[in-house]
Amino acid sequence: MSKPHIILSRPQLGENIGAAARIMYNFGLQNLRLISPRDGWPNKKASTLSSGGGSVVDDAILYNNLNNAIKDLNFVFSTTIRSRKYSKEVFTPEEGIKFAKKLIDSGNSVGILFGSERAGLEKHEISSSNAIISIPVNENFKSLNLSHAVAVVSYEWFKNIESNIFKINKDEKELKFVKKIEVEKFVKQLKSQLQQKGYFWPEDKIESLNLNIDNLFYSLKLTSPNLKTLFGIIKSLQKNK
Repeated sequence: MSKPHIILSRPQLGENIGAAARIMYNFGLQNLRLISPRDGWPNKKASTLSSGGGSVVDDAILYNNLNNAIKDLNFVFSTTIRSRKYSKEVFTPEEGIKFAKKLIDSGNSVGILFGSERAGLEKHEISSSNAIISIPVNENFKSLNLSHAVAVVSYEWFKNIESNIFKINKDEKELKFVKKIEVEKFVKQLKSQLQQKGYFWPEDKIESLNLNIDNLFYSLKLTSPNLKTLFGIIKSLQKNK
């Protein structure tokens, strides 16, 4: 069966990449994507630390930015403890993986995005995702190693598959969502129209206005008919200006 893609954004240490690959392989995940690793790629330390999971490292796909790394995916989870700042559905690892399996069984491609060791995911990265997976940790010590975070999510995937908890029914075939690149095209067209109308003002609010739009539309679970409707609305407004 298809499996989620683990995406590491700007990982710093090759050792953490290798450890993440090893734990992925432990729990049956093999699709690893890397966005701009700090120490370059390939990385000898990553290969060494991956141990038996060397095939995951060998087959890892390198990207130079987030958009390229997720454009072929239908649904992306971001992992963060700062979930209250974003108007997105927040899942525990167990809940998120159950929903991911449901999406995959319906024919969707799914990614799970992890941030760098230094500061986690940036605001625009979280805004570009559909939903959040937040790992519950000790309130007095919230720092979680990158490979450990990958381990928690990978374990939930393995546990869910092995126990066969989640079964899809015929009605859930309608969960086929559009790819992120299609949503990106719509968002760009929308922003272009809003720019012409003077929406992005004042100057000091431009960044937050852009983030709010990204946060809204990248969060939506859009099917092809949904997206066609949104494009149709923009086209109609263009005709009537």
